[in-house]
Formats: sequence, C-alpha cells, structure tokens
Amino acid sequence: MAVSVGYLLIAAGVCGCAPLFKWVSHALSRFFSVVGFFVGIVCVIVAAEVALGLTFLTNIFSVPSATGLNSAGLYLAYFLPVMGVVGILLVSRPIRNIRWGSLIGLGVGLLISAYLKTLVPSIDTTILVVVFIIATLAIYTLLRFVEDLFEFVGTVLAFPPVAIAIGFAGLYFGILITVKFS
Repeated sequence: MAVSVGYLLIAAGVCGCAPLFKWVSHALSRFFSVVGFFVGIVCVIVAAEVALGLTFLTNIFSVPSATGLNSAGLYLAYFLPVMGVVGILLVSRPIRNIRWGSLIGLGVGLLISAYLKTLVPSIDTTILVVVFIIATLAIYTLLRFVEDLFEFVGTVLAFPPVAIAIGFAGLYFGILITVKFS
C-alpha cells in the first residue's frame, strides 16, 4: 500500500520547525535536525521524481494527480515547490559547514594520478605530483564556488524565521493533501 505524500510533507514540516523546539529542549531540536536530514533527502527525491514524471516511487508514495490538485483548490498545485524547498532546507541544515569540496578535490586528484600511473607505467613521480596538484586545485576551485553557494542557501534557509515559515508551509500542504486525498 502506498503512503500519501502528505504524511511525508507533515514529517518534513515538523522537522523544518526544529528551531521552535530549541526553546523546549535542545536535544529535541537536534533530534529533529538529524531525522530531518533523512526526511529531506526523501523529499528532494520524491519532488524530483514527480516533477520529472518518473514512476519508480509510485509503489511507496501516492501522489495526487495534477487535475485533482487543481480541482481541490487551496493552492495545492504548489505543493511540489514547497516539498523541494523543505527538502533542501532539511538537507542543508546539518551539512552546510562541512568542507566537502576539498575532500572531493583530493580524491579526484588521487584518482587522476593513479589512472595516469596505470596508463603510463614509466611516468616520473615529479610529473605525477604536478598532475595531482593541478587536478586537485582545479576540482577544488570549481567545487568551492558550489560549496559557497550551497552554504549561502543553507544559511538563508536555516535562519529560524525562514525555517519556521517553510516548516509551517510544509505542514499546511501535508495536512491538506492528507485530508483531501486519503
């Protein structure tokens, strides 16, 4: 039996409102942030799957049809962007301070050097070091921009009033979809 996507939005909305729970208990807020990370991944995947018209998750989640959403009114046709934004909020909250660009750059530099050594076994070590440094710096430079952009978006979305508003929007759409289509 497929679970209504409304329940996912309700869970995402509650996790998105984690700054509200900080006043009650810091541990509860931390718990919702950790659970929210995984709920956010599922939200982003489901939103992308619905937006692209794919059907690989139809056995797990039931998504109302576009005509049903439009006929129900109450702005339900906009649940997909809300689901995507709430998913990005929940995913970006715990990982916005991790420097993953340097780790990926280091790994790609090592892989390129190892591949070059396999391709040309007689290559000098100095050339391998130079190739490693150039590849690592090139990848890091490209990913640093993406990392900064992701950190900016995560900072804006994690600002407590914005996060609470997005969480309430997720709760609103989740409750409406659950009530109207279950």
